[in-house]
Amino acid sequence: MIRVPLSTVCLGQSEKNYAINAVESGWISSSGEYVESFENAIAAQCGRKYAIAVSNGTVALELVLRAMNIGPGDEVIVPALTFVAPAAVVRSVGARPVFADITQSNWTIDPEDVKRVVNSKTQAIIAVDVLGHPCNYDRLFELGIPILEDAAQAHGALYKGKAVGMFGVASTFSFHANKIITTGEGGCVLTDDKDLAHRMRIIAGHGMTKERPYWHPVVGSNFRMTNVTAAIGLGQAERWNELVAERDKVSLLYDQLLTGVDVTFRPREEWAKASCWLYTVCNKKRERILNSLRSDGIDARAIWPSLCSLPLYQNSVVGDYPIARAISQQAFWLPTWSAMPRETISFVANRLADSCAESVHKDTIYQRTDVD
Repeated sequence: MIRVPLSTVCLGQSEKNYAINAVESGWISSSGEYVESFENAIAAQCGRKYAIAVSNGTVALELVLRAMNIGPGDEVIVPALTFVAPAAVVRSVGARPVFADITQSNWTIDPEDVKRVVNSKTQAIIAVDVLGHPCNYDRLFELGIPILEDAAQAHGALYKGKAVGMFGVASTFSFHANKIITTGEGGCVLTDDKDLAHRMRIIAGHGMTKERPYWHPVVGSNFRMTNVTAAIGLGQAERWNELVAERDKVSLLYDQLLTGVDVTFRPREEWAKASCWLYTVCNKKRERILNSLRSDGIDARAIWPSLCSLPLYQNSVVGDYPIARAISQQAFWLPTWSAMPRETISFVANRLADSCAESVHKDTIYQRTDVD
């Protein structure tokens, strides 16, 4: 029985009040005042001119690619270690995702390895702020390739003092239930390009404009966010700094409590202020440790497999990706959420310390048995 979930939401009274107001207004679909208010709040928070709220972070990425006219015959470079969504949306528009390895120093896409896989078909780089750590955008911009920033895991992070979400031709967020800022499901695209924003709104709304409904100049889809979802999002956006700070406190306490424990911490660059989506550590005996934690009711989980290891994406593999493969086999998440009680964090940290010690003890016994 799970006593400590991997994550949970942190909803306040304003989110509840706005959601009730949206329901009582009768505007519960994608029409309603909360959608525009939420978009404006997110754009202001990230220093962008335009925001388009959508139904989730995955379609946010797809929407940008479609608006950029990326499709069959094109290639988009994706980090070899992240959630599958960036690779999947490239496939969805008919293009080919091509993997680049990550750096040992921050686990985001390696600009040097990007150079290795760039060719005449390359149309964009999806730069994922993996596990809340910003990519090295100065190095990526030097490559002269359009960048799409995927900040789904990085609400509140900073790159050289600037908020994530403001880099590249467009940036995207996810507002899934385990994210720092959540609407349950939801996402958005941010950009400073007026024409790109206009094209994305048309595509996201069935390929038609408000000025001429039911006339479809382009093939579109329904990627829109509902008014009720946006109402929850507005309440969360108003608490942005509070929710980010609460996760930072969780991360800091884990740092303190796990000092001296047989785990390695995820790396951080001096030029970055990483946010804490899910607290992440590494140990080569990961599966044994996770089994022990789960037996104590703690929902700790292994991170994603490297994308280059998935059979479905072998056509995207160009090389070995040693760093992505190694990290994916050792890293795991500990329960993390805003306002997580101190005693819960201590319980998880103490059990992790015990599990690591038990793992070392078992290895010692096995070694003695082999000698005997």
